[in-house]
Amino acid sequence: MKILLLLLTTLILQSEEIYISNVEQLTFSSMNFEKAGEAYFSPDGKSIIFQAVPKGEKNYQIYTMNLSSRIPLMVSTGKGACTCGFFKPDGTKILFASSHEALEPIELKKPTDRYSWEFTPFMNLYEANIDGSHLTRLTSGSAYHAECAYSPDGTKIVYASNESGSMNLYVCDADGNNAHPITNTLHCYNGGPFFSPQGDWIVFRADREIKDNLQLYLIRPDGTEERQITFNSHVNWAPFWHPNGKLIAYTTSKHGHHAYQIYLIDIETLQEYRLTYTDTFEGLPSFSSDGNRILWTSKRHGGSPQVFIADFKFQKL
Repeated sequence: MKILLLLLTTLILQSEEIYISNVEQLTFSSMNFEKAGEAYFSPDGKSIIFQAVPKGEKNYQIYTMNLSSRIPLMVSTGKGACTCGFFKPDGTKILFASSHEALEPIELKKPTDRYSWEFTPFMNLYEANIDGSHLTRLTSGSAYHAECAYSPDGTKIVYASNESGSMNLYVCDADGNNAHPITNTLHCYNGGPFFSPQGDWIVFRADREIKDNLQLYLIRPDGTEERQITFNSHVNWAPFWHPNGKLIAYTTSKHGHHAYQIYLIDIETLQEYRLTYTDTFEGLPSFSSDGNRILWTSKRHGGSPQVFIADFKFQKL
């Protein structure tokens, strides 16, 4: 049995090392985290921003961590629920969503093992300095505003909101002004958007045909030229652009809801490449600005989800 497990581990490493190598775990339960995930690099690649649930709490807060010192710093208020931390491209600000200004505490439903999450009411976008100071609210109201990211030049923000009654994508100025929808669908979900490295496309996920059967789409920042890029019966979510602007990493249920895995898709050929090979959760990938490193959330070491980092190199086989 031990020999079989060793052989299986060796095969997994050989398969993964086609694209990723030098895998390291960055967050641990010993950091006082119940769980951690959804991490993104700073523009200079020296730090990350991520979300984690403090020990004894139920909701995520936002943290940053220098990759040299590896000491996490909470940059949200410690109140409410938070998600979707992201660095401004010039490295001067951070962006995240939080419900800390809700008038009353919000009791969320018990999470499931599926990919689904709560659309927390009174969740709004906030911008702050890198250390969390000078927190500025960018959106307002009792709706859900989250799943946010800056454009490559830092002048725009794309996010998801159900303020119209259905979950659609919005683009606003970096100060929160001039918000307008770029999708206008009813009774379905559009979310998880990110601008392409050149700023000419936005990738997102949506369940246009079958509820919860998320597929990946591209759309221009002005809401035109929408096109679908995955066509299957799986749940495809958490897309993120590689800096070359041609590849998108994403999470898929192709191998079962118990073992989400990370794939790449070429937006021109629609060819797919598998990055992770485990029998547990692997998801929420993101790349450094030079494309040489990848962050993701994994349960590969057992226990709760945590943040991992590795070197990345793409090669067509």
